[in-house]
Amino acid sequence: MTSVFSLPARAEITQVDVVYPKTSHSHQILQLTGTVEARQNAELSTQQSGLVAALYVEAGDKVAKGDKLLTLDDTLARLSLAEAKASVEAGRVAQAEAERLYKEVLALSKQKVVAETLIGERKAGVASAKAELAMRRASLALQQEVVGRHSLYAPFAGVIASRNADLGEWVSQQTRVFNLVQQQELRLNLAIPQEYYGQLINREKVAVTVTPDFADAAAIEADLSRLVAVSNSQSRTLTAHVDLPANARLVAGMSAKAEIKLPQGKENLVWLPKSAIKQHPDGGASIFAVVDNKAKRFLVKVVKQQGEKVAISGAPANQALVMSGIELMREGHELKINSVQGQPL
Repeated sequence: MTSVFSLPARAEITQVDVVYPKTSHSHQILQLTGTVEARQNAELSTQQSGLVAALYVEAGDKVAKGDKLLTLDDTLARLSLAEAKASVEAGRVAQAEAERLYKEVLALSKQKVVAETLIGERKAGVASAKAELAMRRASLALQQEVVGRHSLYAPFAGVIASRNADLGEWVSQQTRVFNLVQQQELRLNLAIPQEYYGQLINREKVAVTVTPDFADAAAIEADLSRLVAVSNSQSRTLTAHVDLPANARLVAGMSAKAEIKLPQGKENLVWLPKSAIKQHPDGGASIFAVVDNKAKRFLVKVVKQQGEKVAISGAPANQALVMSGIELMREGHELKINSVQGQPL
């Protein structure tokens, strides 16, 4: 009787190329596209309802603060103003007469020929006339304000982006007659993903490079001016503003690219070829290092890609990282190093 013994299969050894990567101490760059907007962008309406009697500007006109833009028909308001002026004049006359009568009885009172009640009546008459005149003056001021509100003035310097009323048209306080946009103080509005909030909120100065989206545009060096610490519940982004210089050659509504230099994190970045990164179905990534001639897996985070290179965080320090044959590689596979790039530190 003979027995047959089978020898265990020898584990397959995988030949691999490895690299000792250099750690990058450069800052991470966040690239975004934003919209240039004005600090002041107002939809202007009149303070009174009425017919448009005169228009002084058209779309595209530049205006200074205080320039008259529009006048409504103020005929009835001016008639009421004239009536209020006449009423004030009548009040002055009535007050003067009341004061004359009061002085008259005061003179007679020295001769003891006037009753004390008459003196009191004349004194009350003066007080009543003064109060009446004050009321009429207030009515005059009110009517002067009403007349003034039949004209619309520019609240700040800028350009008329649109005009939405014509001569003879009836407008109300709800009618958006003009859109006035400031030109001098522009800023870039950005939507920053919420995961970068912690890196930006406590920084006093964050550098931003702005590149306008038109030919031959020069890059603009600026700083992050404001980070609004409220996240949009739909997009999960934070609003940020970058103040632009006056010579930026930009106008409101344009698009521009922004590169935000993020503060350096605690983890240093390692650049590897794409072939060294194993992508997971759930969106994660991992790499393999050669430890005691066996494959050891490390979970990493892909931070940035440039061409065939990938920047990752979470890579082990001073380890030979596998660059080839990782598609079917598993933890514990026996490895044989075929070629080495770089040197351990």
